[in-house]
Amino acid sequence: MDPAVVKQLNELNRAFYEQFAASFTASRAPTEPGLQRALSPVRPGDRFLDLGCGPGRVVWMLPPGCHYVGGDFSTSLLARAREKTASAPVTTRFVQLDLLSEDYAALGREFDWILLRAVLHHIPGAAHRRRIVTQAAQLLAPRGRLILANWQFLNIPRLRKRVQPWETIHLTPQDVEPGDYLLDWRRDGYGLRYVHLINEAETRALAEAAGLRIGSLFRADGHTNDLTLYAVLRQGSTS
Repeated sequence: MDPAVVKQLNELNRAFYEQFAASFTASRAPTEPGLQRALSPVRPGDRFLDLGCGPGRVVWMLPPGCHYVGGDFSTSLLARAREKTASAPVTTRFVQLDLLSEDYAALGREFDWILLRAVLHHIPGAAHRRRIVTQAAQLLAPRGRLILANWQFLNIPRLRKRVQPWETIHLTPQDVEPGDYLLDWRRDGYGLRYVHLINEAETRALAEAAGLRIGSLFRADGHTNDLTLYAVLRQGSTS
């Protein structure tokens, strides 16, 4: 994908989350069954990195004593995250970062858990998604786990109706990659987001490129229990 298009789509999403931080936060449930399942093995004292942390709701799903680092490119969402987790029984640190342009190794190493939930599908360009997952894998502890969770929005009829033509933002289908979509937002105003459909085949390819193996792969959430595709990736021997 042309770097200028990557930049345009990334800035589109940045502007969206700055503008709709409040309504986006209000639209999210405290948790989802699939996320609870993926996080159920987390233990007190584990080190947890949340890339694309949004308003930080994962903090409240961790057991007391965990050490949590959250990163996001939205100043508005980070402000809400800091406010909403001030009394959480875990240690927290929030950092502003752009996964497309920054080396986030400075956030630390030897994380027991790294979560990329509802963020990787906002990254334009297959090469960038591979780089991000590979770089995240390098921050894992020897028996650490990396969780990928990506929106399967085409499974939901009402969400399919939100797909908009690329010409809306002065692009064409030839400017983007297969699986790329432009979705609108209709709560407390009108907005647009870039979203890529990361299916099971791409999930497996991402794991292989990062040198990780899939410990579990499942769909969950939503009224039909298939809104999100979860993959728990591992390195090292089975624990």
